[in-house]
Amino acid sequence: MATVSSRMACRCKGNRVEVVGHSLQRGSSRRNGMFSFYRKDRQHGYRCHVAVAEGSTGETSRLECYSEVWRAPKPSRMIADGRAFEEEHRVRGYEVGPNRRTTMITIANLLQEVASNHVVSMWGRSDEGFATDPEMAKEGLIFVMTRMQIQMDSYPAWGDIVHFETWFKESGRMRAQRDWVVRNSDGVEIGRATSTWVTISMKTRRLVKLPDRIRERFSRFQLPDGEDALSEDRSRLKLPDLVSDEEVNVLPQIARMSDMDMNGHINNVTYIGWVLETVPEELQNERQLYQVEIDYKNECTSGDVVHPLAEESDTPDVFRDVDTVTYVHSLTRQTDAGSKPTELVRARTMWRV
Repeated sequence: MATVSSRMACRCKGNRVEVVGHSLQRGSSRRNGMFSFYRKDRQHGYRCHVAVAEGSTGETSRLECYSEVWRAPKPSRMIADGRAFEEEHRVRGYEVGPNRRTTMITIANLLQEVASNHVVSMWGRSDEGFATDPEMAKEGLIFVMTRMQIQMDSYPAWGDIVHFETWFKESGRMRAQRDWVVRNSDGVEIGRATSTWVTISMKTRRLVKLPDRIRERFSRFQLPDGEDALSEDRSRLKLPDLVSDEEVNVLPQIARMSDMDMNGHINNVTYIGWVLETVPEELQNERQLYQVEIDYKNECTSGDVVHPLAEESDTPDVFRDVDTVTYVHSLTRQTDAGSKPTELVRARTMWRV
């Protein structure tokens, strides 16, 4: 081991380190005329491996650093006296697009995951349905989403930690509203979402009223006085009819068995993916998806052929302060030749620079 003290300046730049004016350092190891040592940069979390020639001084070199420790996502937990829930996720490599940032599909999946974990934290994991209250399952009831609206100011990058908060509140005898806020690792709000859910019978797939005893069970967990994630004047807007019945130039989608979820129907996020396939590629390359609104009208199952419709549309007046190009979309299913197509979803997407 070398025993000569030294002077060294180590500056981390991105994932590289610049070493200036080095000689030998106490604790460095010698091998084949080279001395190597490690330096930690606590501020950036890098551990830098430096190798220099014996006797060299006053040189400048650039050497690779690596991150020794990545901060783990914080534990998920109930907040607001048990009436809301927060959870963090790290963006994985398969959750980003060519620009190394998350897509709307990733965000929608994470919103669904956080909501499900909130339900599990309230009354445990159920063997019936997708994050279902066991008491509802005994009654043969489940919640299904009828509307979703997601708005993103910016998208997290690969490796980023994303923070989610979610809460719900009753909206009538058969409906509930769930909202989310999305923040980056610095705590800055970068997105928000709202959704509407209704109670249906698992057997008949028809709307039913929630029994009073279950409503009372929910009341201790809901946030009735919580702020809406999206202001009322910018949410629940009517989605316009399509003027044209001409299909966009994309192939029909076939619902696959792998698209099915635990409730036995095509997962909500799958429809968003089908909708986005109808947007011209050049628009997706030039602009960022600012908002998606989607009304779920009918279910489809594995093997169904889904036909896409889309056309450019006017931007709602309340969003005129945002420079967007707007599209309205429809996905339909036709069971028999000559029969009238069944509309599965109606959607609107807004794309900003």
